[in-house]
Amino acid sequence: MINRDIFVFIKIITSCLTAGFLIFFISALSGEDLIKNSQAVNELDRILEEITDELEGGIDRRIKQLGEIPEINPYKKFYCAEFAKEIHEISYLTEKQKIVFDEYSVREFENKSIRLVGFSESSDLDSLNKELEIVKRELKNSVNLLDKKRKKIIRQRTAYIILFVVLWFAIYFYYGRGILKKQF
Repeated sequence: MINRDIFVFIKIITSCLTAGFLIFFISALSGEDLIKNSQAVNELDRILEEITDELEGGIDRRIKQLGEIPEINPYKKFYCAEFAKEIHEISYLTEKQKIVFDEYSVREFENKSIRLVGFSESSDLDSLNKELEIVKRELKNSVNLLDKKRKKIIRQRTAYIILFVVLWFAIYFYYGRGILKKQF
């Protein structure tokens, strides 16, 4: 006869493996890739952290690093060019969010870049400030969208974990009363 502890150990291992395979097939049938979802959560966390850092003072630090706004035109034009470059780098964060959601538009980003270059060449600081405010609103919107998607993926993952545990216990008790009990 097999020792009772070994029998319990075999039931636990086989029920765990069976529940794991069932979860894998259920998720595959529903079109979900659990490993890809886990990687997506990590990617969303990384992008959220970058955007949050910019919103919580990164943008202000970038503007302060540019110094005071010069009044003389060649220096003002250079300042506007640097300011436009900073706005362009900040707006790239919203583009990362669009890439994650498969909503990235090369034309839209190109038009935004051309508009920024035009404002910097004409030394139009007011228009650049308006663009910065638009980018800030886009960043806040991106944070909300990323957080919503992250929460959805985490809820799905939690549901699969709960389903795994329920299946594991059900299969454990099934093996305890069924197939393995008859063989040993």
